[in-house]
Amino acid sequence: MNGLAGNMQAEPRVFAHDAQIVYTDGRTMWLDLDTLNGGTGYSVGAGVLTSGTGVPAALTVDITSVDADGKITGLTINAPGASGTDGSTALIAGGTATVNIRTTFPGSDDRGCCLYVGDSGSVVAIMESGTTATFAAVATGTFLPILVKQVLSASTATDMLALY
Repeated sequence: MNGLAGNMQAEPRVFAHDAQIVYTDGRTMWLDLDTLNGGTGYSVGAGVLTSGTGVPAALTVDITSVDADGKITGLTINAPGASGTDGSTALIAGGTATVNIRTTFPGSDDRGCCLYVGDSGSVVAIMESGTTATFAAVATGTFLPILVKQVLSASTATDMLALY
């Protein structure tokens, strides 16, 4: 979040204004849909190839919606491949559409986010500082007042939300 400064603002957030699903299916990458340049001439389809420097060779996407000109308006990851480089631009096959990929939570550039754990287990996370920490035996329904940039697939907790 831009504009935060000082000790009070650096503390973990108690109140959230946004939430993102934390995927625990081994996914280490997200699409930054705020950067989607939809191109033209596309149609809804699954398993569309991508390319680009820092983009995993096996990354495919599902085009979930397009407008009347074939501009992509909805997009999800079909197969993530191996982790890519944070901020890399993926070119979507079949036209000129692009989207940036993220390996950290969208919105965590300046500050990490807190976590809500919906179903108990361990949480293995990359903290705002860049260190990796394991939180063992986190109970169902717990809010973790920590600042994280990424939850790793080694986590056993599920139904998590990243809170901003």
